This record gives sequence, C-alpha cells and structure tokens, in this order.
Amino acid sequence: MMTSPFRPPRWLKSPHLQTIGAAAPLFAPPRSHSVTEEESLRIPVGTDGHLHARAWWAGARAPAVVILHGIAGSKDSHCCVRAAVALHRAGYHAVRLDMRGAGDSVTDAPSLYHAGLTTDLDLVVRRLAADPRVAGVFVLGFSGGGSQALKLAGEWGDAPPSGVLGVASISAPLDYTRVAARMDTLVCLPYRFHVLRGLVDRARAFVQHHPQRARYRSADLDGIKRFRNYDGSIIVPMHGFSDVDSYYREASSGRYLGKVRVPTIVIHAEDDPMVPIDTVRPWLAGASSAVRVQLSRHGGHIGWLAGLDESSWIKGWATSEALAFFAEHAPVPVAESRPTASVA
Repeated sequence: MMTSPFRPPRWLKSPHLQTIGAAAPLFAPPRSHSVTEEESLRIPVGTDGHLHARAWWAGARAPAVVILHGIAGSKDSHCCVRAAVALHRAGYHAVRLDMRGAGDSVTDAPSLYHAGLTTDLDLVVRRLAADPRVAGVFVLGFSGGGSQALKLAGEWGDAPPSGVLGVASISAPLDYTRVAARMDTLVCLPYRFHVLRGLVDRARAFVQHHPQRARYRSADLDGIKRFRNYDGSIIVPMHGFSDVDSYYREASSGRYLGKVRVPTIVIHAEDDPMVPIDTVRPWLAGASSAVRVQLSRHGGHIGWLAGLDESSWIKGWATSEALAFFAEHAPVPVAESRPTASVA
C-alpha cells in the first residue's frame, strides 16, 4: 500500500470542493481534442437487450480501455469523458460504456443494472478482446463502476479471459453496507440528493420504455429520499435479492480482492467524503499481491484537481496513476494499419 503525494493548492484542499469541482462540465471534452475514428457500439446482452458504448479508436492496433461510470452516471459523465481524452491521447482505444439501463442503454435494456452485476462487463471485455483492432483490454472504473470492475476481477480469479491486461478503480466503494449507511446520513445530504436524483430519473426512464419489465410504477419513485428506500423498492425485487442487506453484501467488491489475479490498481483519497477511507482499508488488508493500492491524502471523490488549466482536469493525479499503471502492463500501441471489424 503506497501513499503518493498529491498536493493541491491550498484553496483546493477541501475534499468537498474537490468532489463538487470534478463534477463541473469543464474540458469534457476540451475543444483542443479531436477524434478521427469514432463509433457507436450496440452490444447484445442475453436474448432481449443491448448495451450502448462510444468508442474512440486510436487509428492503429492498440490496447482498449473500457471506461465505467458511477452508480448514477453514464458514458457521458464528465470524469469518463475526460479520462477518454487522456487515454485516447496516449494511444489507447477509449470505449465509454453505458451500463444496463444507463444513458443510451435504457432504450433496449432488459433491466436496470445493480451494483454487483458483472456479467455485462465480462461480455463487453470478451467481445473487445476478440476484435482484431484491439491488442488486449484494460478496465477503468469510477466509483461504483470501479467496484464492479474489482468484483469481476475477483470472480475471474485464476481464469481471466484471454486478452485481459488489467483493472484500475478510482474512488471505488468496497463495502456497500457501510457506504450506503454513510450516504443516508445528514452529512452526505447534498451528495445523496445528487446521486438519488440520477437513479430515480433513470428508473423513470426505464419504466417509460419498458413498463412490462419494471416491477414498479413511476409513482412508486415519488418521495424516495434514501438509498435503502430506492434499493429496497426498485433493485431488490427486480433482481431477486432477498432484502437490501443481502443485496449490499453480495454486491460489495471488498471480499473479492483476495481472489484477484490480473494486475489491478486501487486508487483512493483518504479524505473521500462519499466513500470514507475507513470503509476501504479493512478490505485492502486482505487483497492479493496482484492488487496495488495507491492512496493520496487529498483528492475527495473522483477529484484530484490541481488547478483550473486543461491539463489539471484531463490528466489529473488519479488519471495519471492509472495511465502509468496501464503503460507498465501493455506494450506501447503499435503503429500499423488496423484491420476493420465491428464489435456489435
């Protein structure tokens, strides 16, 4: 476990300012970034649904990075877009995924995704790894997306899919029982309001598109003020969990860290106001030797802003740590003519 220096200016040290600032719609993407090869992907899941993704192809055969958003986000979340810019500039294929029921995926999703649903990500990784344009696959997950990536890495254990290069998580909750309880406290009210609004809006969109698949009515979403209420009313019955507590236990990624065998990095700030470090440390102690832990004293939740310039937002400390980790475990993207293929 390593604590690396991230030294924000004094006026940016507040974890709340870091967290809120990172959500601002700046440089997502910057005007300076251009993409010559962009593709909308529609990836089948099961027999009755699809996931949607946006790929920025590097123009040559190269590793691909699947970028996962947080619990109430989408592929267009600012952190995902900025990370895609940094990765694309570094020569990687950047693939931003809308998880089941999120963003564009809501139109033909078989259900809403839940925090521990890893089957869709596994399918996407395998499909990308088989694409002749792709020289191996990394996964980069933010917050809940990071937890999902870590859980999948543990589920793979000694038998990851061919072509998997590594996993990176940023600000991931490892223990949903404790984090959900934290988010339902008064101190986290602004964050809870923001995340729950996103979840409720997504649930409304899903029931409008798929009234026959939803086990709730739009009116049932009125008045939901806490995560336990949302999960108990929407997620638990939709996915067949016995209750909220069992859902949180089964979805949490912390207990899977000891089973991880693919190269993995966990990046977290010790002052994270949404996923406190004391909910993370106990699980890190039992992580396998394949898991590198990179902590910083400051940074907030998906923050790590060092200034107001483009570089500070596009290639901040956490993203730079992930990029360096990827560079260790994959060759420099080769400059050769890439064959044409389709993921969908």
